[in-house]
Amino acid sequence: MKNIWLSSVVVVVAFFLSGCMVKSIPLATLPLAHPQANQANLAGIDYYQRGEWEKALVKFQEALQIDDDFPEAHFNAALTLHQLKRHQEATYHFQRAGELAPDREAVVKSSLYRNHLGLSSIFERHLSGGYGYP
Repeated sequence: MKNIWLSSVVVVVAFFLSGCMVKSIPLATLPLAHPQANQANLAGIDYYQRGEWEKALVKFQEALQIDDDFPEAHFNAALTLHQLKRHQEATYHFQRAGELAPDREAVVKSSLYRNHLGLSSIFERHLSGGYGYP
């Protein structure tokens, strides 16, 4: 009986803690300073959502050529590079996104962001299926 109770507690705690992690999805923003960069970012998101990683990356890079201080485009490029298993490049873009938008929870609490930058706990990595990336 004690083992069943303890197992139940562990499952409930894991369930609640898993809700603390932010799912890593592409980010959009309003086209204020650089509408062309925003348009390229949105096109990249469309490709990303269709699983067309190479085309998505081209669009995110296009957005970054227009505005290198565009945190959402850095974050989206990082997500795409992660999908392409280009983890070292992904880590650079995650880091840049975090530097540019340290208060943006969708960036800094993202499980992939935290995994790539070595900020996640072993428990978080286990829940998200992520591990250290070279």
